[in-house]
Amino acid sequence: MITIKDAKFLAKELILGTDIKSRATETVRATYAAFVSGDDKAEKVLVTLWETCATDKPTLAVIRSIFNRVTKKMHKELEIDRRAMVVKDGKLVEAQQRGTKGEGGGEGEGGEDNGKSFDTTKKRDENAILVLHELLSAERDVEIRNALSLAIDALACKL
Repeated sequence: MITIKDAKFLAKELILGTDIKSRATETVRATYAAFVSGDDKAEKVLVTLWETCATDKPTLAVIRSIFNRVTKKMHKELEIDRRAMVVKDGKLVEAQQRGTKGEGGGEGEGGEDNGKSFDTTKKRDENAILVLHELLSAERDVEIRNALSLAIDALACKL
């Protein structure tokens, strides 16, 4: 079991991580809007962001999720008939439909997955939620309780 000091540190890191993810989402949104408007440089920025994140599998999953959410939403708002965008071979392209057999396997860069990593991640998230619930019940500081609650909600949404 971790200490209250460790829990406070973890909560601060989660808050920082959430802030960074929000900034990344806004950056992708603004840059993709520029791309859709015809800014050729915007594609290079998005590709660089994706490829830099692709060096780490969990981070690739986060950036893929951000691209998916942002581009689908923008396509809907702008009435553009396209699927979510991903980066493949250094280019911004439409994601493959799930269940289709194509070069990208429906996943952009990142390759096939046999389901084991998903099961491991899901179990890790479930365990993290249990630990966060224990910390929440022991914590008296309102700000930390709020941060722990947000972390629990965020993890629960992933499951």
